[in-house]
Amino acid sequence: MTTSGPPRLVLASSSPRRIEILTRWKIPFRAVPSGVDERPPSPLGPLRYLAWAAAAKAEAVAARMPGVVVVGADTEVVLHGRVFGKPRDRAQAGEFLRALSGRTHQVYTALQIIDGRTSCRARGVSRTDVTFRNVEPANLAAYLETGEAQDKAGAYAIQGEGRRLIASIRGPYDNVVGMPMRLLLRLLGECGIPVPAKNPDELQNTSSHRVSPSTGRRPAAARSARP
Repeated sequence: MTTSGPPRLVLASSSPRRIEILTRWKIPFRAVPSGVDERPPSPLGPLRYLAWAAAAKAEAVAARMPGVVVVGADTEVVLHGRVFGKPRDRAQAGEFLRALSGRTHQVYTALQIIDGRTSCRARGVSRTDVTFRNVEPANLAAYLETGEAQDKAGAYAIQGEGRRLIASIRGPYDNVVGMPMRLLLRLLGECGIPVPAKNPDELQNTSSHRVSPSTGRRPAAARSARP
């Protein structure tokens, strides 16, 4: 099958966060929900689960849409081997946030690339360490009132009001949001896929910085130090 011309990139997800990141990068793509039941056939540890989920999503969409480049992704919050997925209700969201309060946890995003034109497959995982502030009960209650926690892994959104819960991060910010672009571009490159993208911001190198409660971004001096 010919590989000439720009590939049709399909994101196997309906996540507004992932869609926003790819849109900001000016990457032409189409979002198609995978429809995958994200319960694995057997119990898996956090990293194996991530790889399985990203692959399952990509395979499901690739089977329906031959001849395109599919990107599957899965993001999970992990603390001491426990996966904090999307809370089932407000009570569980509060439980998650109390467990994360004052501690450093990991956010992992697994990506799976399937090039339906060449059968090339590439996969990888990005990691960011996130340290929570000691969250006071009143602040936790106020955050839960926003409703933001309900559809977010770990019950918080670093790009939203959840930034106020976070003291610092070490690693890619966009990984916590759900689409680590440095990893994505590397995996696409492994399959020889050119990406006509223009990032409105600088590439986020793995780094350590404190998060401003007012903006959710690193201080200006630290931002200017990125390559």
